[in-house]
Order: sequence, then structure tokens, then C-alpha cells
Amino acid sequence: MESKNKRTLILTVLICLLPIILGAVLYNKLPDEMPIHFTVNDTPDNYAPKNFALFGIPVIMAIVQAICIIVTSKVNKLKETEKPKIAKIMEWFIPIITVLIYIIMIEVLLGSTVYVGKSVCLILGISFMIIGNYIPKMSYEVGKNVIHPMPKSEKTFRKMVKIMGYSFIFCGIVLLLLIIWV
Repeated sequence: MESKNKRTLILTVLICLLPIILGAVLYNKLPDEMPIHFTVNDTPDNYAPKNFALFGIPVIMAIVQAICIIVTSKVNKLKETEKPKIAKIMEWFIPIITVLIYIIMIEVLLGSTVYVGKSVCLILGISFMIIGNYIPKMSYEVGKNVIHPMPKSEKTFRKMVKIMGYSFIFCGIVLLLLIIWV
């Protein structure tokens, strides 16, 4: 693994683990059973023990992040291609989502008026729009290594990634509009 990938791996795993500090600080103020899933109406419908919710979830997300970065770096090394911008962006997706969702979970428990559904729509809407912006910028050569089965011509590839990009942006806009309507 290249030193740049090692730095990214270490930094993103540490960011995934960062919420543990918040959980440790607020440990005594939180209930023994913590909500980890919410309905559309922002009502908790699944609970987990406090230790798992505060410490286990960030550890699991850090492990998933490490696996994703290691596998991605191995695949890119085998194919000897430069990492596309979309892959660089996706390296940060799990750490950012982990921190944001963890903060939302804690805020709900501390009595803040957090709209979980709207928060998730906001996070996903922005993520979809960012991804949709970068998909059409993928080169045909990078696409050969990423998309399987690959279109036979570059013209077909360009059309496909353009449609995919617009679809992601459209879905992102719909998710952002849901914040207003819900």
C-alpha cells in the first residue's frame, strides 16, 4: 500500500473513531438503551445497549472503512490506474456519515429538536449531488476498470455516465425537496 493510501487509511479510520470521545464524555448522561434506528416520523424503533451504540458502532464503521480503502488500493494497484476523483471522494463518505449520524443520535438523546429524517435526506441529497457531479467526468480508461460490463464504445460510455450523473443529481434534488415537504 502506498504511503498516501496509508495516510488516508489512518486519517479516515481515526475520524470514524472520533465520536467515541463524545460518547465517553457524555456516557453518564445517556440512557442504558439507546435508539439506533428511527421511523419516518422520527420515532425510535430499534434500540441497542449503550456500550454498543457509543463504542461498537464507530469501531464497526472504522473496520468497514479500513476494508474499503485496503480493497480499493489493492484493486487500483492490480489495474495500475490512477484513482479517479469519485474514488477519492468516496474514501471520505463513511467517516463523514459516521460522525454526522453519531452526533444526530446523541442530540436526540439529549433532548434536542433534531429531525432525523430531514437530516438524513440532507446528508444523502448532498452526497448524491456530489457523486452525480463527478460521474460524468470519469474517463473512458478509468471506466474500463470500474464499470463491468463496460460499454464497447467511448460514445456509449459518455452517454451512460451522463445519464447516471443526471440521475444522481436529480435524486439529490428530490431528497433536498423532501426536507421542505416532510
